[in-house]
Amino acid sequence: MSDSAPEVSIIMPMRNAAPYVGQALESLLVETEVRLEVVVIDDGSTDRSRSVVETVGDDRIRLLEGPREGIAAAFNAGLQSCRGELIMRCDADDLYPPGRIGRQVAWLRDHLEFGAICGAFAAMNSQGRSRLRFGTAPEPGEITDELRDGVTRTHFCTFAVRADVLKQLEGARPFFVTAEDIDLQYRLGEACRVWYSPEPSYLYRIHDSSITHRRRPEDKEFFDDCARTFQVQRRMRGNDDLQLGVPPYLAASQGGASSAKAHMQGLLVGATWSAYREGNYSGALSFAFQGALASPASFDGWRNLAAVLVKTAVHGIVRRT
Repeated sequence: MSDSAPEVSIIMPMRNAAPYVGQALESLLVETEVRLEVVVIDDGSTDRSRSVVETVGDDRIRLLEGPREGIAAAFNAGLQSCRGELIMRCDADDLYPPGRIGRQVAWLRDHLEFGAICGAFAAMNSQGRSRLRFGTAPEPGEITDELRDGVTRTHFCTFAVRADVLKQLEGARPFFVTAEDIDLQYRLGEACRVWYSPEPSYLYRIHDSSITHRRRPEDKEFFDDCARTFQVQRRMRGNDDLQLGVPPYLAASQGGASSAKAHMQGLLVGATWSAYREGNYSGALSFAFQGALASPASFDGWRNLAAVLVKTAVHGIVRRT
């Protein structure tokens, strides 16, 4: 690789992300110690997303037209255009924490036997507040065998992957309308060694216009199940049904997309009781209060807040937060 070529290529699929993409790019471009390019794939935006990207005016950005065939195809279009030795992904509505890029690059430079490294991640609401770290393992370690057993512990956007590995896998598989990143994690575990480091590596924004909340919950469940089933099939017989040309069929059903507010509230309710079990009572109260405010019209959040208030009061441990 020449001195002027990027060491890292960051793929950013984008569709109607005008409120967020400028901040997403800023979180990447703050890195100045590593040569990088950001390959933005505009996959049919009808809002001001393209003009926001163009306004940034950084020559490390390349804005490409996407194939408009789904998130997996958009990712693959970016992968084909990447020039870096390492590949990362950042969705256009999310953020990288400071120092993530340089830290992962340095680790892969020193550990040539590994094809990828990943990290912890956190969720945030549409305004970038109520940041909630997911309960990923606190200790570093190799997770290759986990992935081969069909277990994922983090988000694909926390990964840094050697380009030759990803290109050998031919990127994501367009069959997956969603969960293409879970399927890709499993296949990475079959193609190379993967390390997990617990430092925060990604901030995932929960909002109603994200692909997660534009899809029906049953669609997400179907593709999640497919990723796990395919992984078992490859382990047992060498090929999965998708590779054999006999993919399963997603039946039509009634029902609408899930709510980002309900999603965030559910995460905060879960965090409430995780903190309570750990004896972090002020943290439990904080999470419960945030959960109630995440969807104020929902009775569930207020009921959860009342429950944790009662439990802490009974034990005489209500504290100022």
